Amino acid sequence: MSSLGYKTIGKGKNYIIFLHELMGDCRNYEPIFNYLDQEIFTCLFVDLRGYGLSKEIHGEYNCLEASNDVKDLITSLNITTYSLVGHSMSTLIAQKIALIDIRVKKLILITPIPAFGIKMNHYAKEALLNQMQENSNKIEQIVEDSSKRYNNSWKNYRIKMAYSSSTLEARVGYMKMYLNVDFQEEAQEKIDIAIKIIVGKHDFPVFAYNQVNKNFSKYKDVEIIECNEAGHYPMIETPIFFASHIEKWCL
Repeated sequence: MSSLGYKTIGKGKNYIIFLHELMGDCRNYEPIFNYLDQEIFTCLFVDLRGYGLSKEIHGEYNCLEASNDVKDLITSLNITTYSLVGHSMSTLIAQKIALIDIRVKKLILITPIPAFGIKMNHYAKEALLNQMQENSNKIEQIVEDSSKRYNNSWKNYRIKMAYSSSTLEARVGYMKMYLNVDFQEEAQEKIDIAIKIIVGKHDFPVFAYNQVNKNFSKYKDVEIIECNEAGHYPMIETPIFFASHIEKWCL
């Protein structure tokens, strides 16, 4: 298979790998570019199969495939150690990478999904997947529900990003991943590196501080901070706050 596409910022000796969420690609991180120390860090913003710079790469769109894709990319670049940042959907992939790649020295999870995925009953799951597969305004509904504080320009921007960043096949595939995956026991037992988490005060309840704290309470070394001015996109809503914490944690 072709290697995943990515964008590089910086030329420092400290490597940070950034992964994106379901309804965006590496462009989600563009607001932080000016606030990263490019002499200290080399930041790689990676697009998964079916997304952004990797949109033409097809696959199964599951957790293990994506994790191995990122691991293979790191190997091809001769990176010996790195910090790994996942956002929402890709926090599952980031946790799996931490299990299979000893080069990960720090795990940073933004508005994370726990390793047991997002649970819902069979009928609700099928309805959600069918709506996404049929492109029946589910993306518009999600954006509307998550953006009540913001104006129509923001909503239109997020809707356009969701459709333009990925193929339908990839969006549905990765949604199936987080609705069906479960490696929680393995993650809790075997992830022994520090985990840093950012949640947004205005995010959906499933990503709220108390819920995330409960989901990650049995991991060995976890720190959670809440961004009071953000919802699901702290890298866009509060880029200076976001970049500052990423740099502090990755030194």
